[in-house]
Amino acid sequence: MSLPDTTAQSQKADEFPRRFGKYALLRKFATGGMAELFLALQRSVAGFEKMLVVKRILPNLAQDKNFITMLLREARIAATLNHPNIAHIYDVGVENGEYYIAMEHVHGEDLRSIVRAMKQHQVREFPLEHALAIVLGCAAGLAYAHEQRSLDGQHLAIVHRDISPQNILVTFNGDVKLVDFGIAIAARGNQDVTSSGKLKGKAPYMSPEQAQGLPLDARSDVFSLGVILFELATGKRLFRGPTEFDTFKLIISEPYPAPCAVNPRLAPKLGAIIERALARNPNDRYQSARELQADLEEYVRTAQLSVSALSLSTWMRSLFEEKLTVQEQMLREGQKLADVLAQQAAEEELLRVTDRVSFLPSLAPRPGPPEERGWGKMLIGMLLVLLVAGGTFWYLRRLAASESGAIVVRTDPPGAAIWIDGDRRPERTPATLHGLPVGVTYAVKLTLDGFAPLTQQLPLTQNEPHGAVVVRLEPDGPPPASIARITTTPRGAAVFLDGHDTGQRTPATLTEVRPGVEHRVECILDGYVPAHLVFTTSAGEALDRVVPLERTELRSDEALLIVRVSPPDARVNVLGEWHEGGSPYELRVPARPTRIFVNRVRHYDTDRLVDLAGGRVTEVEFTLTRERGAEEDERADILGSTPRPAAAPAAQDTPVADDARDPGPAPAQPAAESASP
Repeated sequence: MSLPDTTAQSQKADEFPRRFGKYALLRKFATGGMAELFLALQRSVAGFEKMLVVKRILPNLAQDKNFITMLLREARIAATLNHPNIAHIYDVGVENGEYYIAMEHVHGEDLRSIVRAMKQHQVREFPLEHALAIVLGCAAGLAYAHEQRSLDGQHLAIVHRDISPQNILVTFNGDVKLVDFGIAIAARGNQDVTSSGKLKGKAPYMSPEQAQGLPLDARSDVFSLGVILFELATGKRLFRGPTEFDTFKLIISEPYPAPCAVNPRLAPKLGAIIERALARNPNDRYQSARELQADLEEYVRTAQLSVSALSLSTWMRSLFEEKLTVQEQMLREGQKLADVLAQQAAEEELLRVTDRVSFLPSLAPRPGPPEERGWGKMLIGMLLVLLVAGGTFWYLRRLAASESGAIVVRTDPPGAAIWIDGDRRPERTPATLHGLPVGVTYAVKLTLDGFAPLTQQLPLTQNEPHGAVVVRLEPDGPPPASIARITTTPRGAAVFLDGHDTGQRTPATLTEVRPGVEHRVECILDGYVPAHLVFTTSAGEALDRVVPLERTELRSDEALLIVRVSPPDARVNVLGEWHEGGSPYELRVPARPTRIFVNRVRHYDTDRLVDLAGGRVTEVEFTLTRERGAEEDERADILGSTPRPAAAPAAQDTPVADDARDPGPAPAQPAAESASP
């Protein structure tokens, strides 16, 4: 008995628009791990109207009193923030036991969506002037929040803790907005770990102190913004490991690549700004977002870059031209439907008032004098005539309806808007449209955000007064891209895709490979014959190819050095250059005495001088010894203190070539090793 009721409630919950307290929910944006997001409309007296976003807390979290207490406290703090680069919070409340936050509706896209749109338009690089405009807006908003004080003058020490592409929005007017300050926290309630033990924030954008669960201050947000700036300026991800554990390890202990090494076109001054924002030690970092903002503004002036909201707006509208048209259309639909919803609410309220009045004895009609009763009889007669006429009209309408047609409309996925001959219907799929005149061919159009519009012609005749449109909607955009993983033996070859340098070395993972198109890959490694690979993928396919490389003949003045190390992920330094990627390392080097250095975190460093003979292959093996206490500190490698960086090799006294210099001896440490020249 309870199942039908539950189903009916679920269906009603999926219908839009619908009332939610003083708001009209127009459509759902998304559902996350903490809340549901709705586009909503608030109306009041004198034609007041505001579009906003309602963030409704999920029912399972609404039962957690500690969570709700924390949410309300932090939302109250966030509601005090009033800055053009911060999305404003208007209201926090509860409706029928459901907690919600009403916040500013930002008509724009987050950084993730912008990057996806760039790929669809084959825009390979984020324009530097737009990247700086976005980061400058974020820095200004963070500086304001970090400096915020309470009414009694106490510094609130607000830290956002989740500066990531999802929480940075760019409007179609060229403004930059930080969102989700509703989970920002003041120092007085500094709890950076949830009750489940999960860190708040997104791992690839955490600061080292946040990844270790340490107390945070404003400098943590500066680091996260530095990661954003690095990725926008270089086009490469900074911290992305195969697991969250590996990502934390990259943030806490591994060396960072220099921005100018990843993108040589970057100005050294801008590279230095990024490196300072990414300093692992907070004391070496920018001490405030205001300092970072000042240095970036000075760089923009000296570099004479055209950073402006107008140019950013023009660029955004060019990327999302089609989506903007659909959004504006849906917005107009939602407002019209909200008008109907408001009228229904007014009618329901009028009926409730009328029902209450009809049961009030003091307002009930009283018998009048005899001369007034004649008028009463006349009114009753007129009422009877109206009832008969109304009944006749109702009967004729039912008869006409019985001769009319109907269309059943269903889509996969459901929830599509229905248009009949260009007019928007209030229903959404699945729906049955009754009372349609027969003898007409109808144009049935279906639209759903994120899917391509679809139109079908459907005739209704006297013989076939009923029809159906049952379709599957196709995603709006290109088919899912493929992934190709290219591995060479030996590894370390530069990879070129369709004549363009990917900037990767094997093993390389090529993302966003266009399906259904023939691609050519060239693998180039010094000392080996270039290898070629031709392949075609299907949508969403993950292709894995291993390409063997053939050695070129060694000259008399060069040698092939093969270094095998244990553990195999230790890195090797030869002629001043570090090599990573895993054992064995195959290097073509000048034939002469050469010192080899081997290093790995929590192992003793080691080195050896090897005489490399010309025209020959020389193999060397190293086995590193773990530092004392390394096993007990394995967990601390991620959640504890930062390991010491590897010592940079110094110059040595062995003969060197004109274009290279061997690194000098590393500090002597106990090590077990073996060699087989």
